[in-house]
Amino acid sequence: MSMITTSVAGRTWHFSHALGRNTAEHNGQTGGYGYPVDVAIAPDGFLFVLSKGWGKEVEGYHTDIYRRIGKTTISENHVGDFARREFTSPAGIAVSRDGNVYATDEHENEVLVFSPDRIQPFAQFDPSGETINRWGKTGSALGYLDAPSGIKFDSKDNLIISDSGNDRIQKFTKNGEYIDSWGGHGTSKGEFNRPWGIGTDRDNNVYVADWGNNRIQKFTEDGEYLMSFGASVDDGSNLDHPAAVAVDSDGDVYVSDWGNRRIQIYEPGGDVITALYGDVIKLSKAGEYLLGRNGGLYRGLFDTMDDAMTRVKKFDRPGGLIIDANNRLIVTDICGRLQVYIKDNDWIDPIPQ
Repeated sequence: MSMITTSVAGRTWHFSHALGRNTAEHNGQTGGYGYPVDVAIAPDGFLFVLSKGWGKEVEGYHTDIYRRIGKTTISENHVGDFARREFTSPAGIAVSRDGNVYATDEHENEVLVFSPDRIQPFAQFDPSGETINRWGKTGSALGYLDAPSGIKFDSKDNLIISDSGNDRIQKFTKNGEYIDSWGGHGTSKGEFNRPWGIGTDRDNNVYVADWGNNRIQKFTEDGEYLMSFGASVDDGSNLDHPAAVAVDSDGDVYVSDWGNRRIQIYEPGGDVITALYGDVIKLSKAGEYLLGRNGGLYRGLFDTMDDAMTRVKKFDRPGGLIIDANNRLIVTDICGRLQVYIKDNDWIDPIPQ
């Protein structure tokens, strides 16, 4: 299989593989997602994918079975799903040091906590509830929430939350005790317009995807403003509603540029390095499983489409993204999958023959 590479400024990103497909079912290794909006990685390496669902009840199931959390591996060995009836509008996901899974509900103004091992067979759920904890109060006072979205654990295992409706960032213990907050509505330094995703770097600095202001803002762990980037130029590299942000071990910053359907990559100082637009060259295991069903009928239809791979290659509204311990970039896409890239700082472009 050929390798897709993007090489710029001494760095190279190789497209690795895709995970999942747009589906409500899971069959062993053939997991799927329904409008995946965020992804988190556990200390043991498992991935947890938060699906927003389609906002409608699926006939015969009396629930939106697309709205849930999926547990899988980077090699797409799907373990299973849970939390099918726990959310109204899930938005962000994170995993604590002890492995518990935290997710925000922007409609209920809550943070829900789950055990990482509470898998429910398709399409079951526990009518008594699957959470091991949930907290959050609706309002604008300190410690209250309005449309919480992105969440991220800091180095002290405290939870940083984009309190989007209140245009601020708040910090809590993992049990929901208020610690600190900063921000307010506006366009000036340190102000926000519907902040969304959150990232941190090795120095504990906090990066916020300032959705409505089309920029990324960087702060110290205590909320002191440091810099912003993404909206200062109009040369085709400016952001359009950034949804998520992450920082790799070299300090390079990755932004899910939702409106422009790409991932923008910046140097630590905020200069644009390059952009990734999606490079799927082979379907995921779940995708191949689908094409092999019904005696290969779907495979035959897919192969007769001249531009089939072209259609599925690119990002379509990328949302959440993370960087794992091996500097692999993992991106959720509205079309029901994840794309994985590997960063290589030692790559040398082949000499043309």
